[in-house]
Amino acid sequence: MLVSFHCGSFRVFTKLAMSQRFIPANPDPISKAFWAWYFHRSIRRAFSACWITGEHNIDALRADGVPTIFACTHGSWWDAAMTIILSLREYGLDADGMMEYKQLTKYRFFSRIGMFSVIREDPRSAMVSLTYAVDRLQDSNRHLWMFPQGTLVHQDLPVIAEPGIGILAAKLGNVRIVPIAMRYELLRSQHPSCWVRVGEPLIYTADSAASIRTIVDDVSNALTSCSSLLRADAHAEHSAAYRMFVSGRRSMDAAFDAVTRQ
Repeated sequence: MLVSFHCGSFRVFTKLAMSQRFIPANPDPISKAFWAWYFHRSIRRAFSACWITGEHNIDALRADGVPTIFACTHGSWWDAAMTIILSLREYGLDADGMMEYKQLTKYRFFSRIGMFSVIREDPRSAMVSLTYAVDRLQDSNRHLWMFPQGTLVHQDLPVIAEPGIGILAAKLGNVRIVPIAMRYELLRSQHPSCWVRVGEPLIYTADSAASIRTIVDDVSNALTSCSSLLRADAHAEHSAAYRMFVSGRRSMDAAFDAVTRQ
């Protein structure tokens, strides 16, 4: 979601010129640093803790010229903030992201982090956004954050990806898709916790000739499986295999206990 535009992008610029409802990514280092700090601060104030597992699937990404799509579940307003701090603060990724045109119009500063717009309801406009994404990702080590469900869906429902991620992967030919599930819980703490699980990458090559339908089904199944495993861990509070990437606010009872023990 979160930079330079490829030289051979004339065809994309031509299409963009035909669409007045498209906002390109226009990131800069100062904006990235500021908003990464801002969202990290906001999450620390709102959450008790944020946990992540499966990080080896991100650490193993190689500089091999194969672009990576991080396909995330989308069950909360907080998802975008979480991907921003993971991308910028935790892993230092060179990454873009797609955001609804209406939202990006209102919150234009997101383009300075690396967001570009998409209008899902308009097929021609959506294809412009996908073509733009291809041009930025093709033959690069750049990354793209996507919410393939296309809209907010309750975190306990099965994941059904929209065709966009399949079209994008097919256009790229060679691509890695890393499924990432996010979950939010209110258990023993006054403040919610966030749980993140990074799944095994789905690898597609130009030679594999996987259909758009196959890719969409693969992503849907991978995210549903990842979400189910994450739900089981969160409900059982099995955090041994997880790393706390944000330490947030203490509950009132924890703060009281800390005072009375003195």
